[in-house]
Amino acid sequence: MKGKTLLIVFTLVFLIGIPSTVSARDIIVGSGSGQISTIQEAVDVAEAGDVILIKPGTYVENINVSKERLTIKPETNNVFIGPKDSTVATIILSNVGTTLTGFNIRGNVIANIWASDRSSEYQINNPTHITNNIIEDGGVVVQSESSAVTISGNIISGYGIDVACCGDYNEITNNEVSNCSTGIYVYDERNVPPISGNKIRNCDVGIHVSGLSYDLENNEITNCGVGVLAGETGGANLTGNKITYCSDCGLKVTGSIESKGAYNNYFNNTVNVKFGEFEETYVWNSSRTEGTNIIGGPYMGGNYWAKPDGTGFSQTAVDANRDGIADSAYAISKKNYDYLPLTAVYNPVLPVFDFTANVTSGTAPLVVLFTASGTGGSSASWLWDFGDGINSKHAMNATHTFTDPGTYTVSLIVENSAGNSTVVKTNYIVVKDSDFVVPGVPIVDFSCNVTEGYAPLAVQFNDSSQNAASRTWDFNNDGVIDSSSLAPVYVYKSPGTYFVNLTITNPNGLSYKIDTITVLDGSRDDSSSGSGGSSKGGSSSGGGGGSPEPAKNVKVKELCQVFITNGKEVKFDFAKKATCVVYASFDAKKTAGKTTTIAEELKGRSALVSELPEGEVYKSFNVWVGNSGYATPKNIENSEVCFKVEKSWVQEKDMDQASITLNTYRDKKWEQLPVSLSEEDDEFLYFTAETPGFSSFAITAKAKTDEKGTETGENLGSQARVADQMGAEAEGFEAESGTVPQESVSAPGFAAIYGLAGLLAVFLYRRK
Repeated sequence: MKGKTLLIVFTLVFLIGIPSTVSARDIIVGSGSGQISTIQEAVDVAEAGDVILIKPGTYVENINVSKERLTIKPETNNVFIGPKDSTVATIILSNVGTTLTGFNIRGNVIANIWASDRSSEYQINNPTHITNNIIEDGGVVVQSESSAVTISGNIISGYGIDVACCGDYNEITNNEVSNCSTGIYVYDERNVPPISGNKIRNCDVGIHVSGLSYDLENNEITNCGVGVLAGETGGANLTGNKITYCSDCGLKVTGSIESKGAYNNYFNNTVNVKFGEFEETYVWNSSRTEGTNIIGGPYMGGNYWAKPDGTGFSQTAVDANRDGIADSAYAISKKNYDYLPLTAVYNPVLPVFDFTANVTSGTAPLVVLFTASGTGGSSASWLWDFGDGINSKHAMNATHTFTDPGTYTVSLIVENSAGNSTVVKTNYIVVKDSDFVVPGVPIVDFSCNVTEGYAPLAVQFNDSSQNAASRTWDFNNDGVIDSSSLAPVYVYKSPGTYFVNLTITNPNGLSYKIDTITVLDGSRDDSSSGSGGSSKGGSSSGGGGGSPEPAKNVKVKELCQVFITNGKEVKFDFAKKATCVVYASFDAKKTAGKTTTIAEELKGRSALVSELPEGEVYKSFNVWVGNSGYATPKNIENSEVCFKVEKSWVQEKDMDQASITLNTYRDKKWEQLPVSLSEEDDEFLYFTAETPGFSSFAITAKAKTDEKGTETGENLGSQARVADQMGAEAEGFEAESGTVPQESVSAPGFAAIYGLAGLLAVFLYRRK
């Protein structure tokens, strides 16, 4: 009996010593880590509680996180994830409890964690976190009935944050969202924590809430179409938000302002509030209580109502006792009043401030974000002088593109009710020529001579990256390195859409870019598109633009990059004066963010047109705005091109200045555009022309008629064009052959002989 007792005791001790669960593991992904080379492989072998650590590098894959309670994060930093199939989400979180943090992601992240066996309570007990990621060309989507998803600290551009109906406790805080249709959209969500601390810019709508009631607190929304849309059924309470420089309105109420009301907000828009068809009476102020308000005043009350031109109610209201509350109510509409509107005339002091730039040196074109900070009450205006002849008004933070190499002194004047102060930073921005390579982190970029064509399609790639110590090309995104050359050529033999991945590295890090090549099936079609460039691809740094013109036909080109914001005039100034194009402009109907426009002056006739227009051709050129499909009547209006013509050419060719015109190629034919002489200097005549779109253009003129009535230039020009076309048919000089036709012949006698010889050759050929 004693022996049995001892056996039982030892058995219990042994069993107690065995762990009841297996400890969580660290699973390493990437070069040198063993057998696991992809994130999806790691997810597939992981178990609940495991931590997946990703080594630096570029991972081109679509990931489905189907295991619960996983943490996925970089081992250190510099982990880039892009989709292998860009038609679906880059990352799908399909189980609960995932933490996804610290990545650079291209494409969408989707949380779809509802399932029939996962109640809301189960999801809440196993929360999901999407935090501190940089997401480009995409956003974060929380699908229906998914709960307890925290979206925080992310920098997002391209799509925004979209939370569908019927979830609980989904949190959206402290994100930066830009260049989206809607920055944050929440519909019919239950028990939503305050949507707070987010910064949203350059979106059609900043925040759109609908279905139920939501609290919006301490968000900053600027340069959008509509700042906040309290939409349809449901509505919002607004406290502590800054909504500025929105082109349509700051706040649009088509649903309601809920019981807590809207107070202690800073509005600075030409139109601050719009109401829907069924306007009700809402609450626009709290009681007058001590406490620092949104513009630094000593009392809480209503809202600060400003306008960019300085004529807003709060900017002009009387405040006799200087307590920061206006002496009269502000009538927002016939039904709605702010009875305690804030003012900025209390204890006025000059602003004390400073500003910084995210980058102070680089190659042209250099895009710089300037950020102001300081004290001194609410500023009525900010005036930036970038030192290159361009100013920016009424924006506390400003983005500016320096297009020319040089050293620039930047100044900022800040004005409030007490006066103004100035900060000047001498020689603050240093812009080097694009050929200069700045030591530092790698900056990837590449181009190709064609992005679409018929199989077999030979594509010439050119690496134009900065700071590349090494490079790898994957031309079909199969994970196999195809080349490490600077300018490789790859032949696509089969139809399909191929993803090209260039990855560059140096000791300071890694950078990658993914673009697309479309290979078509069937015979070649020489028709051209008149809506803009045909580049299908994108990159990790916003709108890149593209050109379908063969590189061998381009004499010189110039790029210009600006932000496109809905409702604003957009002007691409080609400041380097490399081509005959001075600028291209239009009014934007859709936000597109940072966009590149290319002006190409051609060696001869464009390969995208079937013939030259009538008249003597001065120059042929192309203008491509952004990526394919943007420059359409749906997105732009009031398009204009400014071009220049050398006076010496007009004089030497004896051209009639009044006959100078711009021709655009649309629907396989040339169309003349009326032009206006805008200015002239000693060297050039400058013309502007309204254009229906951007594509291939040709500048033409006609010769003057002499005293005998003979045309000294026009007929010869026609003969040269006939010869040009016949030469094209006889010699096959199109883009496939690599030769480029001349637009005109400099010796008139030679032109006549060449034209007659061409006609005779055709006649003899047909006799056969």
